[in-house]
Amino acid sequence: MSPWFKLYLIPVLLLLAVTLPHLEQGEFRRDTVRYAAVSLHMWSGGSLGVPYLNPEKPYFNKPPMAFWIHGFFLKIFGARLAAARIPSILAAVGVLIFSMLSVRNLATRREAILSGIVLATTYEFFRRTREISLDFWQLFFVMVAVWLITKAIRTGARAPIILCGIPIGLALLCKPLVALVSLSIFAVWLAIAGRPRMILWIALGAFPVAVAIAAPWHLYMYAKFGDAFIRQYFTQEILERAQRSDQNSSIFYYLKENSRTYWPWMLALTCAIYFRIKQQQTRSCRRDLVLFGAIWVTISLVALSLFADRKPNYALPLYPMLSWIAAWALCRIPWPALRKWYERGLPWLTPAIALLFAVASIAPIRFQQPPEKNWLALVRWIQSNNIDTGELSYTNIDQNDVSYIYLKTGKWMKSLKPAQDRHLLLVTKIFGDAQNQIHDQILFHAGPVYVLKR
Repeated sequence: MSPWFKLYLIPVLLLLAVTLPHLEQGEFRRDTVRYAAVSLHMWSGGSLGVPYLNPEKPYFNKPPMAFWIHGFFLKIFGARLAAARIPSILAAVGVLIFSMLSVRNLATRREAILSGIVLATTYEFFRRTREISLDFWQLFFVMVAVWLITKAIRTGARAPIILCGIPIGLALLCKPLVALVSLSIFAVWLAIAGRPRMILWIALGAFPVAVAIAAPWHLYMYAKFGDAFIRQYFTQEILERAQRSDQNSSIFYYLKENSRTYWPWMLALTCAIYFRIKQQQTRSCRRDLVLFGAIWVTISLVALSLFADRKPNYALPLYPMLSWIAAWALCRIPWPALRKWYERGLPWLTPAIALLFAVASIAPIRFQQPPEKNWLALVRWIQSNNIDTGELSYTNIDQNDVSYIYLKTGKWMKSLKPAQDRHLLLVTKIFGDAQNQIHDQILFHAGPVYVLKR
């Protein structure tokens, strides 16, 4: 095995060391429980073409690509947390590899490997593998496109530009429209790299290919559901969320979050600014790693900040290119011992990673919160009493709780119909004084969670 190949493996091993320990810890929660249920249902009697929140309600909010991937793992390995999380880890490994390969197209092998180490140890990057993340799969396909564009910048070939439309199209099947922003960034990259004539191939090649990849599913959904799909998918999920006014975060949300969480690599970014100002830049624009990274981060940051719906996971596209800038700075620190350590092949780092993995796996570290006790108690009651979940109706509980019961029992509860008021088992949540006014027979309750016999 080539010594250089072994060095490229180090960031991958480091990422696995911080993501694999205690993979089954915690519980299905938040978006993960809903996405897991949608994904599993697609492979277990639902429709592979149409995501469903439950058998009664199509899910128009998101495209199906990530659901296909996670649902396949959940179907094969069972509705377990590890099965839900492993695809996210694979997506993160893919992002890491294509980020390093992209850096190698623009810069040195040393900068590529160090950028991988920075990215693998970025907390806000690796912690997202503990959930089903549509953003991770979107970023994976975008980073394949980044690799192709940087290859075109290095070689001057047109084919990679046209081919990058394929992963962009697949990214459009992970989340609506967001991946198209990367095409505008690619155009800026080509311009500053001195290849402005190649921008035309983004418009005439990459964009039509991306549309051709993504359009069939969207047209199928429109043919099946008509305006209901368009209103939810484009109007409510994109336009209304882009300008919603119920967010407490400021336009500087992502700047504040990164200044708070991007440690210790914030120091490397500070060094990059210092070196950029104090040192004379001799590298051509075509190989200027900091310039490419800064353009990506700036445009992405502006786009994210202008979008009113702000969440930490939306910042994932920033971290590969921030690692580029940090690696550039680390390679210019005037410390002979650091340079010699790299030239010797980063000795002792692999054993240190193995030790980190062993300690993290054995130590009683709690990465995730324990299961919610009331809903877990309900699942145990259903199983111990051999209750057919399909015979349960529900009201006054949210979709995530419905999804949780489906994942744990393999059957969907039915939503309460207006005419259905007697002779049924009802799962509901009752709070406060209303608990003293229950007239139905109580079969089970834990906290606010009740099963009533009407």
